[in-house]
Amino acid sequence: MKGIALAIFAALVFQPASAHADEIQFTNGDKLTGKLTTLKDGKLAFDSKVAGTVALNWADIATLSTDEPVTLQLEGGSVIVDKLVAAQPGSVTTAGNDKLSSQTIPLASAVKVNPEPVQWKGQIVVGADIERGNTVKTAANLDLNAVRRSETDRITFGAAYRSETSQERNTSSDQSPDKSVTASREYGELQYDLFFGKQWFGWANTKAERDRVSSLGLRFTAGLGAGYQFYETDTFKWSVDAGPTFISENFTDDTPDNNYIALRVGSKLDWQMYPGLSYFAYGNWYPSLQRINDQLIEAQTGLRYKIWGSFFGESKIVWRWDTTPAESSSQVDLAYILGIGYGF
Repeated sequence: MKGIALAIFAALVFQPASAHADEIQFTNGDKLTGKLTTLKDGKLAFDSKVAGTVALNWADIATLSTDEPVTLQLEGGSVIVDKLVAAQPGSVTTAGNDKLSSQTIPLASAVKVNPEPVQWKGQIVVGADIERGNTVKTAANLDLNAVRRSETDRITFGAAYRSETSQERNTSSDQSPDKSVTASREYGELQYDLFFGKQWFGWANTKAERDRVSSLGLRFTAGLGAGYQFYETDTFKWSVDAGPTFISENFTDDTPDNNYIALRVGSKLDWQMYPGLSYFAYGNWYPSLQRINDQLIEAQTGLRYKIWGSFFGESKIVWRWDTTPAESSSQVDLAYILGIGYGF
């Protein structure tokens, strides 16, 4: 904070006069010229030739003006694209034009300035393990996660593939080495969230997965319900949701198929602890509403750490617990996965 204050002080004292610059007027009477970039989560990003890019508290600004049109998003979702003219403290006036009348807007009603366009964001992570020698092993995993967030809704897509085969080296010429598949799993998931305000939302979800080693031919889930977004900033996101979900499990061995209605209870947390280091924890619990012995839990947690540019490393633990798996399978699956990812 002290460094930012000194930078702003230097900008206020040494800034050159300019006829073509945006101007901020603070509640204490100071002024700062430069270029307004964005407003998000109560912080105004402002570029000054002397101070560089600084983050200003929106509450500390009395009024402002711009020399070019900006996109101003207000509470309720309305959007105005126009130049801004300084007005009475606590407000700003739009310049107006042939198609748009000038109007005075309270600064408190402004939610965003120059918001990012609605687009898909996410990451793709890959990993591999190839061994040749006494043990011949080939393993690969691929994860794709993407989110499209607008002011009123959110679409989340996820998919993953994991495979591992190994065989023991056999020096005998009359016998072929034994080959075994120790991991073979893939899934795809799609969720749609419709927001009824800043935090409450309704959701609909569907997911399909297969696990050859666990004799799971197909597990299909489809459900809907309500959720609550506790936090949603650039550095911290946490939401919970709950709702009824239909689960259908088909097995490749002699285990009878299993279909039931469950209550899905989910949590999703993303936390940027430091620049370049993030923690995540996702989990869903599916207790059956028909048979108390049917329980399914899926959870994963880990770290993502920046390597270079948009590339990062990922270390995570994936844990699954199914109280009614195939007859030949264990109730618990635990995996430690390392990978390299790319964010987009």
